Amino acid sequence: MSSVHFWRLGHQVSSSKAPAGRITAPDAELFAIRLGVFKATSMDIERIILITDSLDSARRSVDPSVYFGQAHSLAVCSALQSFFCSSSSHRIEFWNCPSNAEWSLHQMVHNDVTNTRVAAGLYPVTSLDALCSKSILSCLDTWKAAFNYTLVQWCHFLTLRDKNHNPLQPSYSKGGSWLSHIG
Repeated sequence: MSSVHFWRLGHQVSSSKAPAGRITAPDAELFAIRLGVFKATSMDIERIILITDSLDSARRSVDPSVYFGQAHSLAVCSALQSFFCSSSSHRIEFWNCPSNAEWSLHQMVHNDVTNTRVAAGLYPVTSLDALCSKSILSCLDTWKAAFNYTLVQWCHFLTLRDKNHNPLQPSYSKGGSWLSHIG
Protein backbone atom coordinates (compact mmCIF):
# COMPACT_ATOMS: atom_id res chain seq x y z
CA MET A 1 0.00 0.00 0.00
CA SER A 2 1.28 3.44 -0.89
CA SER A 3 -0.27 6.57 0.56
CA VAL A 4 0.16 10.33 0.30
CA HIS A 5 -1.45 13.17 2.22
CA PHE A 6 -1.57 16.76 0.99
CA TRP A 7 -1.46 19.83 3.22
CA ARG A 8 -1.79 23.45 2.28
CA LEU A 9 -1.05 26.17 4.82
CA GLY A 10 -1.16 23.67 7.69
CA HIS A 11 -4.49 22.05 6.74
CA GLN A 12 -4.92 18.68 5.10
CA VAL A 13 -6.66 19.19 1.75
CA SER A 14 -6.70 15.61 0.47
CA SER A 15 -5.14 12.17 0.67
CA SER A 16 -4.70 9.34 -1.75
CA LYS A 17 -3.63 5.71 -1.44
CA ALA A 18 -3.31 2.79 -3.81
CA PRO A 19 -2.43 -0.87 -3.45
CA ALA A 20 1.11 -1.44 -4.63
CA GLY A 21 1.24 -5.26 -4.74
CA ARG A 22 4.04 -7.44 -3.41
CA ILE A 23 6.91 -5.00 -3.43
CA THR A 24 9.71 -3.90 -1.12
CA ALA A 25 9.39 -0.88 1.16
CA PRO A 26 11.61 1.30 -1.08
CA ASP A 27 9.43 0.37 -4.08
CA ALA A 28 6.29 1.32 -2.13
CA GLU A 29 7.90 4.63 -1.15
CA LEU A 30 8.82 5.30 -4.79
CA PHE A 31 5.21 4.60 -5.82
CA ALA A 32 3.96 6.96 -3.08
CA ILE A 33 6.30 9.68 -4.35
CA ARG A 34 4.90 9.16 -7.84
CA LEU A 35 1.33 9.50 -6.51
CA GLY A 36 2.27 12.63 -4.57
CA VAL A 37 4.11 14.35 -7.41
CA PHE A 38 1.26 13.64 -9.85
CA LYS A 39 -1.32 15.10 -7.48
CA ALA A 40 0.82 18.08 -6.45
CA THR A 41 1.71 19.06 -10.02
CA SER A 42 -1.98 19.08 -10.94
CA MET A 43 -2.74 21.65 -8.21
CA ASP A 44 -2.28 25.40 -8.57
CA ILE A 45 0.88 25.71 -6.47
CA GLU A 46 4.41 27.02 -6.89
CA ARG A 47 6.28 24.99 -4.28
CA ILE A 48 6.11 21.28 -3.48
CA ILE A 49 7.60 20.00 -0.23
CA LEU A 50 7.82 16.23 -0.31
CA ILE A 51 8.45 14.69 3.11
CA THR A 52 9.75 11.12 3.17
CA ASP A 53 11.60 8.71 5.42
CA SER A 54 13.49 7.35 2.42
CA LEU A 55 15.79 9.85 0.73
CA ASP A 56 17.12 6.99 -1.37
CA SER A 57 13.64 6.54 -2.89
CA ALA A 58 13.40 10.31 -3.36
CA ARG A 59 16.71 10.29 -5.26
CA ARG A 60 15.54 7.34 -7.37
CA SER A 61 12.28 9.14 -8.16
CA VAL A 62 14.16 11.74 -10.22
CA ASP A 63 16.74 9.34 -11.68
CA PRO A 64 15.64 8.27 -15.18
CA SER A 65 18.48 5.74 -15.59
CA VAL A 66 17.74 2.04 -16.04
CA TYR A 67 16.79 0.15 -12.85
CA PHE A 68 13.82 -1.87 -11.57
CA GLY A 69 11.60 1.12 -10.64
CA GLN A 70 12.41 3.14 -13.74
CA ALA A 71 8.75 3.41 -14.82
CA HIS A 72 7.93 5.37 -11.64
CA SER A 73 10.96 7.63 -12.12
CA LEU A 74 10.10 8.36 -15.75
CA ALA A 75 6.54 9.28 -14.75
CA VAL A 76 7.82 11.58 -11.97
CA CYS A 77 10.36 13.23 -14.30
CA SER A 78 7.68 13.81 -16.93
CA ALA A 79 5.29 15.40 -14.43
CA LEU A 80 8.05 17.59 -12.99
CA GLN A 81 9.20 18.67 -16.45
CA SER A 82 5.72 20.02 -17.22
CA PHE A 83 5.54 21.60 -13.76
CA PHE A 84 8.89 23.39 -14.11
CA CYS A 85 8.28 24.48 -17.71
CA SER A 86 5.00 26.17 -16.81
CA SER A 87 6.70 28.71 -14.51
CA SER A 88 10.22 29.65 -13.49
CA SER A 89 9.05 30.12 -9.88
CA HIS A 90 8.05 26.44 -9.48
CA ARG A 91 10.24 24.30 -7.24
CA ILE A 92 10.26 21.05 -5.33
CA GLU A 93 12.03 20.23 -2.07
CA PHE A 94 12.64 16.79 -0.59
CA TRP A 95 12.72 16.69 3.21
CA ASN A 96 13.95 13.71 5.20
CA CYS A 97 11.85 12.73 8.22
CA PRO A 98 13.13 9.52 9.83
CA SER A 99 10.34 7.27 11.11
CA ASN A 100 11.84 7.22 14.59
CA ALA A 101 11.36 11.02 14.80
CA GLU A 102 7.62 10.25 15.17
CA TRP A 103 6.57 13.60 13.69
CA SER A 104 2.76 13.72 13.93
CA LEU A 105 2.07 14.38 10.23
CA HIS A 106 4.47 11.66 9.13
CA GLN A 107 3.03 9.25 11.72
CA MET A 108 -0.47 9.91 10.36
CA VAL A 109 0.57 8.75 6.88
CA HIS A 110 2.53 5.80 8.31
CA ASN A 111 -0.48 4.68 10.36
CA ASP A 112 -2.76 5.10 7.36
CA VAL A 113 -0.57 2.73 5.33
CA THR A 114 0.08 0.13 8.03
CA ASN A 115 -3.55 -0.05 9.15
CA THR A 116 -4.93 -0.60 5.65
CA ARG A 117 -5.34 -4.20 4.49
CA VAL A 118 -5.95 -5.08 0.86
CA ALA A 119 -6.46 -8.58 -0.55
CA ALA A 120 -3.65 -9.40 -2.97
CA GLY A 121 -5.92 -11.14 -5.49
CA LEU A 122 -4.92 -13.95 -7.84
CA TYR A 123 -2.12 -12.15 -9.68
CA PRO A 124 -0.72 -9.33 -7.53
CA VAL A 125 1.85 -7.00 -9.01
CA THR A 126 5.25 -8.20 -7.81
CA SER A 127 8.47 -6.25 -8.22
CA LEU A 128 11.78 -7.88 -9.10
CA ASP A 129 13.22 -6.38 -5.89
CA ALA A 130 10.52 -8.19 -3.87
CA LEU A 131 11.31 -11.50 -5.60
CA CYS A 132 15.04 -10.99 -4.89
CA SER A 133 14.26 -10.20 -1.25
CA LYS A 134 12.12 -13.34 -0.94
CA SER A 135 14.91 -15.43 -2.49
CA ILE A 136 17.49 -13.95 -0.09
CA LEU A 137 15.29 -14.64 2.95
CA SER A 138 14.82 -18.25 1.79
CA CYS A 139 18.58 -18.62 1.36
CA LEU A 140 19.23 -17.17 4.82
CA ASP A 141 16.71 -19.56 6.39
CA THR A 142 18.47 -22.49 4.71
CA TRP A 143 21.89 -21.28 5.90
CA LYS A 144 20.67 -20.78 9.45
CA ALA A 145 19.11 -24.25 9.53
CA ALA A 146 22.34 -25.78 8.20
CA PHE A 147 24.59 -23.93 10.63
CA ASN A 148 22.36 -24.72 13.62
CA TYR A 149 22.68 -28.47 12.95
CA THR A 150 24.85 -29.70 15.87
CA LEU A 151 27.00 -32.15 13.87
CA VAL A 152 27.94 -29.42 11.40
CA GLN A 153 28.73 -26.97 14.16
CA TRP A 154 31.01 -29.30 16.11
CA CYS A 155 32.62 -31.38 13.36
CA HIS A 156 32.94 -29.21 10.28
CA PHE A 157 32.44 -25.60 11.23
CA LEU A 158 33.93 -23.19 13.73
CA THR A 159 31.19 -21.25 15.54
CA LEU A 160 32.14 -17.58 15.53
CA ARG A 161 30.80 -15.25 18.20
CA ASP A 162 30.25 -11.48 18.42
CA LYS A 163 31.43 -9.11 21.19
CA ASN A 164 28.60 -10.28 23.46
CA HIS A 165 29.47 -13.96 22.88
CA ASN A 166 26.32 -14.60 20.80
CA PRO A 167 26.77 -16.94 17.81
CA LEU A 168 27.08 -15.03 14.54
CA GLN A 169 24.31 -15.77 12.06
CA PRO A 170 24.81 -15.90 8.29
CA SER A 171 24.04 -12.73 6.37
CA TYR A 172 24.14 -11.66 2.74
CA SER A 173 24.55 -7.91 3.22
CA LYS A 174 27.59 -5.71 3.82
CA GLY A 175 30.14 -8.49 3.53
CA GLY A 176 28.18 -11.00 5.61
CA SER A 177 28.13 -11.46 9.35
CA TRP A 178 31.53 -13.17 9.54
CA LEU A 179 33.60 -10.99 7.24
CA SER A 180 32.82 -7.77 9.08
CA HIS A 181 34.12 -9.26 12.36
CA ILE A 182 37.32 -10.66 10.87
CA GLY A 183 38.59 -7.24 9.85
